[in-house]
Amino acid sequence: MLKINIFCKASLTEGLGHLIRQIHIANELRAQNADIFFYIPKFKTARDIIEQHHFPYLIVEDFDTSLIKERDNADATIVDIQDTTISFIHELKKQSLKVISFEDQGEGRKQVDLLIDCNLRPDDSKNIPQKVKTLFGLSYSVLGPNFEKQHTKKRDFFNQIQSLLITFGGTDPHNISLEVVKYIPNNIETTIILGPGFKNQDELKKNNSIKILKYVQDMASILANHDVVFCSGGVTLHEAMSVGTPAIVINQAPHQEEKAEFAEKVGAAINLGGTKSWDENRLTEIFKLGRKNLEDMSMAGKKCIDGKGLKKVVEAILSTC
Repeated sequence: MLKINIFCKASLTEGLGHLIRQIHIANELRAQNADIFFYIPKFKTARDIIEQHHFPYLIVEDFDTSLIKERDNADATIVDIQDTTISFIHELKKQSLKVISFEDQGEGRKQVDLLIDCNLRPDDSKNIPQKVKTLFGLSYSVLGPNFEKQHTKKRDFFNQIQSLLITFGGTDPHNISLEVVKYIPNNIETTIILGPGFKNQDELKKNNSIKILKYVQDMASILANHDVVFCSGGVTLHEAMSVGTPAIVINQAPHQEEKAEFAEKVGAAINLGGTKSWDENRLTEIFKLGRKNLEDMSMAGKKCIDGKGLKKVVEAILSTC
């Protein structure tokens, strides 16, 4: 039985995208009889999610300290904390045969065995030492298992936007949902997904015209059943592209900006900017998008992401192990 450790960041400000990605991967690995153990920060929402999926875990306060003595000699350690140090990776390698890192921008990425980053282009691998195997590009975007199936379904749009989804991650730390709601025309059916870390539910509940969803299990179907989604430039943007839902993007972190710019460049999204400077003046034109606009955006997204990234990444991890 493979023994795999997963170090994963999550917080109110950084959201839950990294954790959810690793939950998808861990579920697939567990189905292959792997023994999974999580290391997460002290964040109650993250702990609740781990417990909901019945994975053992340990709370850690500093990812730069070796805290895995309880799991000596693991077959592999997966790291999803973005900025690793060389010393941290070296410490992991003392107790783990292989180290696999996701979207790592730290110096430690040059020392891992497998580096996975769907936000980079395949030819970016020239900047990585040859000893490190790389999986770069949108084909390695890790989405839930339902996205591959939903990707193949045909999308139909009306002459104007009928339904709209708002979802800004598990925490929405900048309260973007509350801001966007102010501008939505009354004739558009609006649904808001409130993540487990959302703090302003009472404000949204005052608006009886808005449908509120919590504890969503099938994000693929929900996205596919709406004409447009307002989201940030994180995992949800890739999810929307996979099922062909045009995305209106307001970025919550600097690293999301480049992803949103690319999605707009290929025609799958409209990038409004960051949380403190997004352009609400463009909303008028957005709410007037017609069938042809929506169909073109939908097809552009589907051409980029096919929903098979989870399967490809899990196969690569097992091969590395």
